[in-house]
Amino acid sequence: MCASAPNSRREMKKSYLAASLLIAALVLPGGHAHAAKVKDGDACSPVGATFKQGATNFTCTKKGSGGVWKTQKKATTAPETFVMPKVVGMNLQLAQDLLQSKGSYLMDQTDALGLSRFQINDSGWKVCNQSPAAGKKVPTSTMVTLGSVKLTERCP
Repeated sequence: MCASAPNSRREMKKSYLAASLLIAALVLPGGHAHAAKVKDGDACSPVGATFKQGATNFTCTKKGSGGVWKTQKKATTAPETFVMPKVVGMNLQLAQDLLQSKGSYLMDQTDALGLSRFQINDSGWKVCNQSPAAGKKVPTSTMVTLGSVKLTERCP
């Protein structure tokens, strides 16, 4: 019985070591067994947050009443400044697409009638006012505010 004691202790130490390594692989940074993959369009919060997954950078951008992850463009392709286009009168979704094509991803949407409604289906709304003003040269990091109403409503 005494002869087997060192073997069982050695085996127990090996088991503890193996279990510890498994736990470390799952819990410590670099352990990938527990992480879900993020992709464009997944829900996120708060708007403006950033996230790096491998070599891909994501930014949480406003979409409707919440936020969604959007792949960041490489710094070499996105301009640092852009000329703010005139988006008043445009469909809200198309206005957002235009701004994003210029490298502007920080947007706030408001109900132009002051009714605090959420723009859930952006293509069902039109832009009534914008800030900054059209024609102004602004950094891509500027928060753009778009006030809108439903397509069937008149702008105030």
